[in-house]
Amino acid sequence: MALHDDISDLVIEKGINFIERDAFTTLTIVDYLVEKEPQLINDLKGWSPRNWRSVVGKAIKRYSVKTKKIKQVSPADESPARWKKI
Repeated sequence: MALHDDISDLVIEKGINFIERDAFTTLTIVDYLVEKEPQLINDLKGWSPRNWRSVVGKAIKRYSVKTKKIKQVSPADESPARWKKI
């Protein structure tokens, strides 16, 4: 199981719903998780101290593909990724 699987779709959806505007970046969700899910972030930092933000990005991508509720509007190689609610 990949690290990004430890971040549930429900947690990602709560973060997306917390954002009032339709456009956001991966770092917006990272900031939300740091504030609202500190234990999850501490676990991620323990498992992947240098790349924990990219783990959040992979979880957002997984959520996007599974639910089709958001779409990536930036090129795939752009970091942080830009997203838009559908």
